[in-house]
Amino acid sequence: MSTDHTTNTPAEISNIADKVEILHRSSQQMIHLMEMQIDAIIIADPKKIEELSDLHASLSIRYSEHEREFIEELTKVLGSTAGREEKVKLATLKKLFPKSAKLIDAWQTVLNQNLITLQEKHQQIMELLEFALNRNARMMRNIYTAHNEKNTHYSANGNRSAVMPGVAVNQEA
Repeated sequence: MSTDHTTNTPAEISNIADKVEILHRSSQQMIHLMEMQIDAIIIADPKKIEELSDLHASLSIRYSEHEREFIEELTKVLGSTAGREEKVKLATLKKLFPKSAKLIDAWQTVLNQNLITLQEKHQQIMELLEFALNRNARMMRNIYTAHNEKNTHYSANGNRSAVMPGVAVNQEA
């Protein structure tokens, strides 16, 4: 995304444009990383999954910082105080800077699209992890069942026995 803020753009809009650009780039990094996580989950590479999860945690912190900085800049421009219950909204800028309305709409579209994509990628990762967890649980249950069936022992009277024949004789005294 390229924010085209020219020399006749008010300083406030220019500052917010910079914050929007940083937030957009941070979102794109997160989206790319999440796509890599999805690939790692699909190929079942635990080392890569762990490595990418650690990277995701640090990128999430950085993204939150950029988001906070954006909100602070927007709050400063809108003149909102911390005590007000009214939420700061990007669309409110259009009232203060009507000449920049198209630019503000473009920011809003880009940021909303990034947010939607991040949510979709997050949901996809959660579904893949849940699928992998369920598949592994089924596989472990099947292995355990096959092992038990293979190693089931029966006593002389035909009942199942947890103790192998011959072992019980040695334990009686």
